[in-house]
Order: sequence, then C-alpha cells, then structure tokens
Amino acid sequence: MGQLSRPLDVGGMQISNRFLRSATMENMAGANGQVRRDLLRLYHELAVGGCGLIITGATAITADGRAWAQQLGAWDDAQVEGLSRLARLIHRSNPTARCAVQLHHVGSAGGGYSYGSLTQGFDLNRAADADITELARAFGRAAERVQRAGFDAVAVHGAHGYLVSQFFSPVFNQRQDGWGGSRENRGRFPLLVQEVIRREVGPDFPVLWKMNTDDFLPEGAGREDYLWLAGLLAQAGAALIELSGGVKEQAKLRNQLRREAGEREAYFLPVLEAFRSAVGDTPLALTGGMRSREVMEGVLAAGADMVGLSRPLICEPDFPNRLLNGPDRRRSRCTSCNRCLLSVASEPLTCMEFDPFEKVIRDI
Repeated sequence: MGQLSRPLDVGGMQISNRFLRSATMENMAGANGQVRRDLLRLYHELAVGGCGLIITGATAITADGRAWAQQLGAWDDAQVEGLSRLARLIHRSNPTARCAVQLHHVGSAGGGYSYGSLTQGFDLNRAADADITELARAFGRAAERVQRAGFDAVAVHGAHGYLVSQFFSPVFNQRQDGWGGSRENRGRFPLLVQEVIRREVGPDFPVLWKMNTDDFLPEGAGREDYLWLAGLLAQAGAALIELSGGVKEQAKLRNQLRREAGEREAYFLPVLEAFRSAVGDTPLALTGGMRSREVMEGVLAAGADMVGLSRPLICEPDFPNRLLNGPDRRRSRCTSCNRCLLSVASEPLTCMEFDPFEKVIRDI
C-alpha cells in the first residue's frame, strides 16, 4: 500500500497508519459542553473508519471561550466523565486508533470560522496581563482533564484566527506591551501555552499543535514568521505539528487555495520542505485539499509524516479503510462545496452534499 499504511511514533504514542482526522467542529455537545449521543456516534464511525489518529473538534477551555453554542468543553471537572466515555468508545471501536482532544478558545470576535459564532466580548488588545496568564493556565488545566479522561494526547488549536493564533498575528494583535509588537513578543503566548500544558501533563504525554503556514493577508504573519514559531514549538517539545493556514474568511480562502492547487490538491505542499527544515525530526502533518491516494503518498514522500483530512471524513468516515484495505481506491467523493463549514455554526456537523436526509428537506 505504500507509506499510508506505515506506523508512526509520535512522542511515544504509536499510530497505526498515516491518516490524521484533522479537528473538525461538530456542534453536537450539550448546553454545558458535555458529551452526547450524537458525538459518540460520530467518533465511533471515525474510529471504525480507520484513521490512525483522531483529533476531536475544537473543545473549549473556558465556558466563555466557546465559539459555538453546542461546543464540547474541558473547562470543568464535571466534563471528565463524558470525555472518558468518548475516549473509551474510540479505543473499543478500534483498538489501534489513537485519539486527542483539541483545546480551543475563540479569542476576540471576527476571527476564525466566525460566521454564526458566539460573540463572547473578549478583547485581546485590552486584556490585562493577569488575564492572559490565567488563559494559559486554563489551557493547562483542560489538558490535565483530557489526560485524566484517558485520551492518548492533547492538541492545541493554534491556527485559523482563534485566540492562540490571534496573539501571533498582527491582524489581531495590536498590543504595545510585552505581548505584542515584535515577533518575539507575539510568540510569547503560544510558547507559554506549551510550557503550561507540559507542566500539567508531565513529560511523557504528547502535546500536538495545529498552526498556520501563513495568514494569507498582507498585514498578517507570513511564512517566515511561522517557520520561526514552528521551530520554537518543536524545541519546546511539541510532539507533532499540523500545518494549515488562514485567519479570516476561511470558506472563501479554501476555495481560493483549491483553485490554486489544481491537480496538486494539497494546499500547503509548496511550503512543506521549509517547515521540515525548521522543525527537524518533529513529525509534521499536512492538512488541506487532499482527495486522492496518489497525492497523499506523494505528500508523505515529500517529507510529511501524516496526512490530515477534514471534509472528506465528513462525507466518508470510512475513507481511510477504503484506501488502505479495499479494492475501491477512488478519490474522495468530497467536492469541497464548503456547505458543511457554513452550516456547522448553527447545526450539527453533516455532509450537506451526500447526506440523504439533506436531499429530502432541501426544498421544504
């Protein structure tokens, strides 16, 4: 089968293949961020579907850091029981699957997949120093809950214009103190989050990161900035870095990147070599646009360690198994229509193109 089927060691965590389920917002949790039946069903299907590493959708570290009303939470000890059930379900559904919870805070309004999201009133540029350090501690406490719940790793959402990404991006960070201005100052918060999480979970629990390769805005952080940050995160002990991009108007940006990539499919492949040099031996995952087996194998051959998939697994949760084990190795049927992304702010995650029920209710 090639490199897709090869196992991988990520910070001592043994992963059975090179498929990574890139964190995808589900909007299926309860009003208090608790695990519910729909969420369990989704992750059962993903585990059975064959991904080596499954990362949950964005999970809020504070109640007022949610971007979506039905967002999973890890801000309270009362949520550990439900998270434990989720971890057990994934492991029992597929004993070879490994799983992580992605920690998230929405940050200031107007970033990320902001359409339809909650507006919590946080202002990065006016936050007091004590509030900033307390947010880093909240990441650490949430990570410890994830570890206690029985997950194999924890992941940090450091991309796409949410809180961690906002600190590093001049698009959002206009501070004139030690948290803003220079690249070094803007990078303090991501590195503090890594430090605090490591302190809470100990030396052996893998800490994964999702980060941008570029903000794709003239006033934003660019490739050289993110190469610098990726190198520092690797030095600080990040077990895997997943590469993505963009801080605003994500659906529009994805359409632009898809057109530019063409038959190459992989949006961020042109920068992979530079990031490989920046992080050394730290495993890298490349996410964005990949739909065919040949492209994925090529991405691994070019230096990536894992292939991150989001939208293809929304419409085909068994896509990895289909490519790895079955005779049907056609490209994903996902058309990148982005309707799933546009609807998830107010509805539970589903493929709007291929869910049979969507066709029933479309014209009602």
